[in-house]
Amino acid sequence: MSSFTIVTDTSCDMPESMAQELEVIAVPLKVVIADKTVNSTLKGLDIQTGFYDMLRKGIKTTTSSPSIDDFVRYFNAILSHGKDILYIGFSSTLSGTFNVARIAAMQLQEEYPDRKILMVDSLCASMGLSLLIYQCVQKQREGYSIEQVCEYAEQIKGNIHHWFTVDDLNHLKRGGRISASTAVIGAVMNIKPVLRFSGSGKIESVYKARGKRLAIAKMVEQMGVHFNPDVNDTVFISHADCKEDADLLARSITKNYGITNFVISEIGASLGTHAGPGAVALFYFGDVRE
Repeated sequence: MSSFTIVTDTSCDMPESMAQELEVIAVPLKVVIADKTVNSTLKGLDIQTGFYDMLRKGIKTTTSSPSIDDFVRYFNAILSHGKDILYIGFSSTLSGTFNVARIAAMQLQEEYPDRKILMVDSLCASMGLSLLIYQCVQKQREGYSIEQVCEYAEQIKGNIHHWFTVDDLNHLKRGGRISASTAVIGAVMNIKPVLRFSGSGKIESVYKARGKRLAIAKMVEQMGVHFNPDVNDTVFISHADCKEDADLLARSITKNYGITNFVISEIGASLGTHAGPGAVALFYFGDVRE
């Protein structure tokens, strides 16, 4: 049994079954729907109504980080059993979640001076964060120490490529993830933006494609430029209630590069609030992203 537990948050969009198999703990982010705050877990929201159906109906939603007390509760459950913690969290350029976790860790370090709580700002999100965690768990299972896995995460986090397209940029604009000028792009002549995460974890609009299929094709094309299968040849894909687009993306990758290993998951509510219905994203291990 490993002497430390890897903890993340639900911005990773990891399938619950995968989190259980990897023995990873995910602290729930929060979603505010019509002034009611609910937890966004790996199982979904603590409500029965379909989240993306609500977005399509124009119901207002916002997101918030877990509280310090939330992180303290999850961390304490691990530390009190004599295990150390490696927290690999949502990119600090997109959310305050990482800093909240850091404050909780500082508080608990005083209570558990003999325990280790190491922190990695992943500069990743959605299944890109899951891919980073997956790689780290493999090292953990090979017997790497918590310090070695932490160092490994820092070394490779810039190699996790994030490419995605959305149906409506206004969701990203409302959440402050992109500028108003960038959001205008998608409103003209069925232009679908192709976006990526920069090396610093910021969202950049790279291409403008006329329609979803061409946007997906551009994502596949860029994968050929950056992909490095030597470390991990499994491709991660996430989608916002558009499984058919995720399947099209996977088929195109198989056709072009012969890759057949995929992990496909739905984007959770905490990120789906900002991406909106119809978003589809691609994640893989490649060269260092600029």
